[in-house]
Amino acid sequence: MLRYHLWAAGEKALEMIPGGDYIYNAAGRIAAARSGGRYAAYKSSFPMTRKGRELIPPGGEVVEVGTGWFHHDAILLWLIGEYRIHLFDVVDKARLSYIKKYLRVLREDMDRLVDELGIERREALARIDTLLQVERREDLYRQCGFVPCITQQVDTPFLPEQSIDFMISYCVLGHIRPHILVPELIALRRMLKPDGYFCTLIGHDDHWAFHDPRANQFNFYRYSDRTYSKFFETRFEYHNRMVKREWDELFARVGFDIVEYHGRRTERSLAEIRRLPHLDKRFATLPEEELAVFHSYYLLRPKSS
Repeated sequence: MLRYHLWAAGEKALEMIPGGDYIYNAAGRIAAARSGGRYAAYKSSFPMTRKGRELIPPGGEVVEVGTGWFHHDAILLWLIGEYRIHLFDVVDKARLSYIKKYLRVLREDMDRLVDELGIERREALARIDTLLQVERREDLYRQCGFVPCITQQVDTPFLPEQSIDFMISYCVLGHIRPHILVPELIALRRMLKPDGYFCTLIGHDDHWAFHDPRANQFNFYRYSDRTYSKFFETRFEYHNRMVKREWDELFARVGFDIVEYHGRRTERSLAEIRRLPHLDKRFATLPEEELAVFHSYYLLRPKSS
């Protein structure tokens, strides 16, 4: 657990020194350049990609909510159909080199993509190879039908209301502070068509544990909100720790109906919950089976008026 606590302490320290933001962002760029999406576990997006193919009309309008370093889900949707995809985030982190490295990862895993997404192998390889020859990010966006949408104005619609057929989000909502998340979800819902859908993956495991393989994947359930905020929350890496029932209530409050839900847990994740020495009172009354869910897939749609 030493690395777990040292990493948190290091980020806390970066908040207090001049240039801390620059150092953190530089480290993030290095990590993104090295991983090229391999550590983004894009395989977890396959259920959402398949749902997109089922629900997005030909030529449909799509928003990737939290497009990140290399347009994780937008690229997968581009492989299965012809859509106009708005790449939404509050900061433009993407670089052509990151995107190309991700494309190479997908190319190497083409057998898996063919099996999971039902795409035609030769056509998919040809499309990826074409993008790998592009020399400017703007040209890649044009070929893919991508439209950058970088804005910090998230509390009001930043695209025309009722104009979007489908939204997709990979492990983003759990990293938004609740006082920002509520108005942002309302704005996103207002941009969806009445028959549009929002498909989102929410990660419930402790992201600090990613830095320490010896740490329990749900270690953060041990701490009170006050302790967690004091020692672990930073402006660089925030996790709201919301569990399924809290998400259910929030989605209903901001005007979404839950059309489908699927939670991923394993015997290993259940054993991890049982290994914790104690649970904070916020989580102690919840069933082990709920706490052991590490991925929640939600398919939402605007409540009918």
